[in-house]
Amino acid sequence: MFLFLCLLFPLGFFIWARSNDDGALRFLPSAFLGVFVSAVFCAFKFFFLPFYYLPQDSFFRNFFHIFCEYVFAPLFAMAILCFLIERRKDSFSRFENFFPLCAGFYAIYLPFRILNGRLPIPFFLLFAKPVICFSMILAASKILVALFEKRRTNIMDNSKKIFLSCALAFALLFPAVLEAAWMGGANLILTVFLTLAYLAFAAGVSVIGK
Repeated sequence: MFLFLCLLFPLGFFIWARSNDDGALRFLPSAFLGVFVSAVFCAFKFFFLPFYYLPQDSFFRNFFHIFCEYVFAPLFAMAILCFLIERRKDSFSRFENFFPLCAGFYAIYLPFRILNGRLPIPFFLLFAKPVICFSMILAASKILVALFEKRRTNIMDNSKKIFLSCALAFALLFPAVLEAAWMGGANLILTVFLTLAYLAFAAGVSVIGK
């Protein structure tokens, strides 16, 4: 039951890495760095920070908590790491490491948070949420690479930049919206359908720059 949650990000990383010309070995250091940072953060949070969250009646409170805990804080930290580990003055190459960093981080962080939460673990947390988070980092990484690579080569017009920026905002905001709606009692079938639609969106975005 827990295999999908624990194996999605490692397997997803290797499939993603093999699709790149340089193969998986080039990105392994970034992935392991993400794993290390995640392990340290999880240990610190377990011992020193509030761990459990009780869902609130307010959609916006739930949205704010989910967005900060699972989207903004991890992705902001991984974006900073991209710039710290990449010494070349090339924004495109820096964001190439964004996905492996995030995949390594969520490979530890997401199972740790979910498996140490409420029991029994709902279907949404075991299956839908991992797919949503994986889709989010896949889409966000591709959009960031496309934005910075196109900006560097100066061949993208403003309308395309605006479109990609809106797509990035959607990719980052929708996961928290969907989970907050689920917390508020949204229909499970509708939630699964929207999860699959979001996965299709991420798969479509992933062809950017190929």
